[in-house]
Amino acid sequence: MDRIKNILNNFNAATLDSLDEIKLLKRYDTKFVFCREKLSQVFEFLDEYYAVLEIEGKRCFRYESLYYDTDDYFFYRQHHNKNYDRYKVRFRKYVDSGQCYFEVKQKNNKSKTVKSRLLLENGNAEGILSEDSKLFAKNCICLNCSDIIGQIKPKLNVSFDRITFVNYVNKERLTIDLNLTYKKNNSEPETLNRLAIAELKSEKHSLNSQLIQCLKKFKIYPSTFSKYCVGLAMTEKNIKYNRFKKKILKLNRLN
Repeated sequence: MDRIKNILNNFNAATLDSLDEIKLLKRYDTKFVFCREKLSQVFEFLDEYYAVLEIEGKRCFRYESLYYDTDDYFFYRQHHNKNYDRYKVRFRKYVDSGQCYFEVKQKNNKSKTVKSRLLLENGNAEGILSEDSKLFAKNCICLNCSDIIGQIKPKLNVSFDRITFVNYVNKERLTIDLNLTYKKNNSEPETLNRLAIAELKSEKHSLNSQLIQCLKKFKIYPSTFSKYCVGLAMTEKNIKYNRFKKKILKLNRLN
């Protein structure tokens, strides 16, 4: 990580205020999963077109997420069964700033991601959902979800280090996540420390973007990836994971 932080010092800095101009709460996501040894090549390309988010001298930030689901994993099964309108419910904490949000992410039938979030004043995730959080989730989810929201519980902790890049010209954000760590209940945490997970967030979906074409030169290709679903499939023994089996085998090889 020290070497990565040194390379990041070569980038122009983007401020949090300037990043607010490209919030992209409604967006298209393109993901990439690759071995972190390729990061130096990727950074060399990014340096010409992207600035990196800097807050109080830091350019790499720790994120912690707590995902919620029912006991029969309703949201997980939506994804596994390839539902075209599916949801994830989570708390996300920005460790360095102390801010915490309750979030609902929807992937709609046009493959567009819509993220809604509620700032929590106390900065902490809830073991049991408050009435405000329940009402917020019900308003975000376009299903007959009263029973579902009443049943969801904490299911998986996910943490990682994130670097955020911004391209103001193309109105794009690129995040690169490292040190992805899963922890379920009282089990030992499992870290995929050789992986890099990149996500391009943009207003328009195009596989011909300059970044995607560049990554192809490094043999890095678009790939589906859900932190929650992959993490649950890796840590929960009694769950159907046929759709993610090849993905997990690939991740184990890379890691």
